Amino acid sequence: MIASPFFWAAITLCGLAVRFRQFLFVHSYWYDEAFLVLAVRARSLSELLGPQPYNLVIPPLYMGVIQELHNIGGDNELLLRLPAFLAGIAALFLMIPLSRRMIGNAQAVWALAFLAGCRHAISHGCEVRPYTFDLLLMEGVLYCVALLLDPKSGLIPWRLAAVGLMFAALFGPWLSFPCAFALAAASIAIAAHIRRHASWRDWLAWLAFNVVTGASGALLWWFSARHLHSEHLVEHWRLGWGGFPDLHSPLDTAAWMVWRPIAIGNYGNREIGLLLTALAVPGAFELAKRSRALVVLLLAPFAMALLAALLGKYPLADRTSFFLLPSLWLLSASGVSGLVSWGRCHGRELAFAGLLLIAWDFACLAGKLVEPDGRLDYRGAYQFVHAHRQPTDQLWSQTTVVYETYYGKTAPVLHDSEFHDAVRRARSERVWFVLGDNRDDLRQRCAASGGRVALRHHVSGLDVLLLEPRKAN
Repeated sequence: MIASPFFWAAITLCGLAVRFRQFLFVHSYWYDEAFLVLAVRARSLSELLGPQPYNLVIPPLYMGVIQELHNIGGDNELLLRLPAFLAGIAALFLMIPLSRRMIGNAQAVWALAFLAGCRHAISHGCEVRPYTFDLLLMEGVLYCVALLLDPKSGLIPWRLAAVGLMFAALFGPWLSFPCAFALAAASIAIAAHIRRHASWRDWLAWLAFNVVTGASGALLWWFSARHLHSEHLVEHWRLGWGGFPDLHSPLDTAAWMVWRPIAIGNYGNREIGLLLTALAVPGAFELAKRSRALVVLLLAPFAMALLAALLGKYPLADRTSFFLLPSLWLLSASGVSGLVSWGRCHGRELAFAGLLLIAWDFACLAGKLVEPDGRLDYRGAYQFVHAHRQPTDQLWSQTTVVYETYYGKTAPVLHDSEFHDAVRRARSERVWFVLGDNRDDLRQRCAASGGRVALRHHVSGLDVLLLEPRKAN
């Protein structure tokens, strides 16, 4: 049954259905999206190179695409999220031939299943951010190299793979910064494959690929990447997200390194990172029986990203490690394949072992088809305020940038840092507050402001409070 095309089709259709449902739900912008929308709205195409506002670290080619869409259709959420959505759909379909090529048997379907049920592949595909391009380009590079390394590939697929890899070298880093790790891994894997029996033409082609990759990366660094470094972001990723280890403590550093693959798996597939990692280790040995170069191809991006994090150059946590998930999924699927082979040798049928891993993900998918993730509904909160506010009312928002995205930079709103001033004003005038429903500290300050909570309204993830002066007895 696992080898049946219907099983592959069913998993693919489930992944497609939940992605379209989430995309068409059109949830509100959140602050990370708002930063990017405000940046492309206010800047020219040439200004997308060089330093960026709001500490943005976004590849310039991706920003250029978003800016052109903004010029066409304005701030429309569906339009600006369309590139990420299409990249996510393409990644889902590309995983089918990639997993078949890499794993080489029916258990390849589990790599597709891990992607179809990946919670952040669904959410990132409905954002104005480039994370699904990180995923797609990683898969694309892996697939091109797998074709080049396979002696059974025909001449036409081999040439197409070579051209695709060159295009990835030229434009990939400009669309996805982590693509550089995938390209470096491709270079290492190809060199490992051709080092014994290659002709001078093979080495010349390999050298040309590295020259193109190096030139593209050097230009990207000069015109864009070198301007995006921010000590504030480094501290944010170090303290807030654990993207960098504490090098002052060897024990903490070692624990951080061990935890990285598990955390990456958790980010993709709902707290089964430990199981995915446990399968990936024997999966690497299983895959090495077919091709050591493929194992190098899958492990090298993680090794280089880990080294970059240790050097303080690239944070490795949550969405910045999203691009590594295809490697983990493929290695885990290979591990399932090894487990099934072991079971058959011992008289046990374990063909459906992967179902235990994807059951929770697909149960959550069913819930998302009924109730998509509404996130923080800033748009709904602001619409409620505007429907009930009086002309003289003040408004304070927890993330002002989202309000400015919908209503313009000149819109009358008290900024995040003006919370104390907003609370003080509530003693003498009406003030609206839009804050997260988990911000008990801010609600307590509002309640202790001396004003009266005249209205409280809840939308997805947010509370809307109206404070007004207390009436004299």
